[in-house]
Amino acid sequence: MKKNRRFIVESWLIEYQDIFNKNGLDRFFKIPPGTIQKFLTHDRKLNDKRIKRAYRSIKKLISDFESPEQNKGSDQKESNLR
Repeated sequence: MKKNRRFIVESWLIEYQDIFNKNGLDRFFKIPPGTIQKFLTHDRKLNDKRIKRAYRSIKKLISDFESPEQNKGSDQKESNLR
């Protein structure tokens, strides 16, 4: 596995730990309960399989948020509300 993916996932989790529910992230990444909490509070290393799964989920979350196709639809809905 690329070290870059590990760095991205670990730094993202550390940076946004105050925003997200740790148990919710476990469910979102489809990993065993308590994994994110153990990583953040007890400094346990995430294995490569969980890093890959979290990386794909984070990437999908960000791309869905920034997707221009979805933004067009929401802009039209907002203009209709005005």
